[in-house]
Amino acid sequence: MALAFSEPRIVSRGPYRVVGAWCAYDGDDEGPGWDGAYQALLPRLCTISGRCDDLMLGFLYRPSKDDPVAPVGMRACFVGVEVAASAAMPETLAETRFSGGDYVLVDCIGDTPEEAAEGVGQAIDMLTEWMPANGYREGDACFAASQVGAPKPPWIETVYIKLERA
Repeated sequence: MALAFSEPRIVSRGPYRVVGAWCAYDGDDEGPGWDGAYQALLPRLCTISGRCDDLMLGFLYRPSKDDPVAPVGMRACFVGVEVAASAAMPETLAETRFSGGDYVLVDCIGDTPEEAAEGVGQAIDMLTEWMPANGYREGDACFAASQVGAPKPPWIETVYIKLERA
């Protein structure tokens, strides 16, 4: 099977509270940021209580949004899991939040994790065209998520983009 995409679908939901780890990177190569964020999170994943599901979220991150000592303009990758509002915050991890509302979702479906991950950029490009054609603009959140416990293959990365009315 070659890389495939689902049709865009809209879901409404409450706000997200995400706990995880981030790693800064320089230049245009995000690879070290993704690798560093995963390496920082995976050994600590068992310390996160109050998980909402088995999704692992990944997104480009501006650390200064949540960390007052991070320089403005620092670029980073964040990997984490959604937790309940009342869940305790592990000291060694970071937290960020996404607002609730309407999100458009597209699944990137591949035979390998790399193939599904490569589809994320293409799905974002596709949704960038889909949104204005359907009366929307991008809101304050864009992330990809994969279901950790789902049987594989296929590998699925789901792109979420917060919607605002145009």
